[in-house]
Amino acid sequence: MARVEVLDEREAAAGWVFRVRITRGEAETTEHAVGLSWVDHDYWSGGACSPAKVVQRVMEYLIERAPEGVIPQRLDAASVRRRYPEIDDVLCGRL
Repeated sequence: MARVEVLDEREAAAGWVFRVRITRGEAETTEHAVGLSWVDHDYWSGGACSPAKVVQRVMEYLIERAPEGVIPQRLDAASVRRRYPEIDDVLCGRL
């Protein structure tokens, strides 16, 4: 099972960019820059969860759906939503 850690966050033009570490097994670790817009944060959490928690849950969902090693180094949460539209319903139960 993979583990997702949000290492840091910084504000961006219309939201945030997070540095996220994914650890699979004992030795495989990758880092990713993940963007989250204010709009997506509000849509998914209604402001009830921190942006970092939303990004963590989005990445956990992506890991479940994407084949190993296919997660890009830079991505935006909106791209996950476009590829997997069912994430809207799934995240409601995870946040």
